[in-house]
Amino acid sequence: MKRTKVVIWDADNTLWDGTVFYKDKENIKIKPGVKEALKELDKRGIKSTICSKNYYEDVESVLKKFEIDKYFQHTQVGWGLKSDAIKKLAGIFNVDYDEMIFVDDDPFQRAEVLSQIPDINAIMLQDPLDILGLESVMSANATGEDKKRIQILKEHRNRKEAEQSFKGDYKDFLKQCDMVMTIRHVQEQDWPRVCQLLNRTNELNATVNRYTLKQLKESYEKNKDIVLVVELKDKFGHYGLIAETILEQKDDGWFIRDVTVSCRTMGRGIGSTLILAVLNYAKESGIKKVVGKLVETESNWRIRPLYEKRGFRKTSSDGKATYYEFDLEKDKITSYAPWLKINFLLKEITET
Repeated sequence: MKRTKVVIWDADNTLWDGTVFYKDKENIKIKPGVKEALKELDKRGIKSTICSKNYYEDVESVLKKFEIDKYFQHTQVGWGLKSDAIKKLAGIFNVDYDEMIFVDDDPFQRAEVLSQIPDINAIMLQDPLDILGLESVMSANATGEDKKRIQILKEHRNRKEAEQSFKGDYKDFLKQCDMVMTIRHVQEQDWPRVCQLLNRTNELNATVNRYTLKQLKESYEKNKDIVLVVELKDKFGHYGLIAETILEQKDDGWFIRDVTVSCRTMGRGIGSTLILAVLNYAKESGIKKVVGKLVETESNWRIRPLYEKRGFRKTSSDGKATYYEFDLEKDKITSYAPWLKINFLLKEITET
């Protein structure tokens, strides 16, 4: 089976509920999961376009309203046959028909296209996120986390809907989510996901270091790095492996080389809890000092207070990186967030 290179989306009742040609177009609502599906397809290198029977101006205004216009290239909007439009798109994108997926809620339109282009995959989706589970859309080197991506995104959507409908303080909402955070040592099956987190995460990444899988494992084996990973679950489902930190064992203490947290858990206190866990783990292991490093980028401003808010003191800066230190003999470790239950699967380090 060939890998999909282009997804062709119908607009009315496929990307959104309603028809832009009629008077109720002001009441149109984007279908839940559309933005997430488009974003994920883009991450996978799969292009999206539109084939819709409509006036171009109407479709364009709705795309901009929902802030999804950036995901579409070479949109075909008009009143001609959709099969003709798709033939044109195949030429524009320089792809074969069996490298395209046509998504349309209307069985007549799917049948018309298939009558002229039998090699194309013409489908209807009850949920836009389901496109991510198609075999031709899945990456050849997909991790276990990638294969669970649809379920994870649907659970995340349910969380957002519950959060938006909750009346009260955000922290009270978090307490009702029954979040359980598990912190443990890296295992062999975790390495592809750890590498993925380090290389794809920008916003919640303290250093934005990039590694190959080989580099990570070689450093781990040669330098005896301590690599901790975090899993998270709540009443909506399981997030999977969502954070990591790499600790170097120095003569005078531990050095936090990397801290990365998945952006889909933003606002839940995962990064700060992981740092507190490192401090407690270091203290239990007889370590006297922990040093953290922060490299500022345009996009990681949310993680910049990570060390200062946990009681670290700024010690130096070389223009690119800022270093922070925590003295475990003098400084007090703060408490964990009350909405998180923490499971520690860590063994005390006796050798450095």
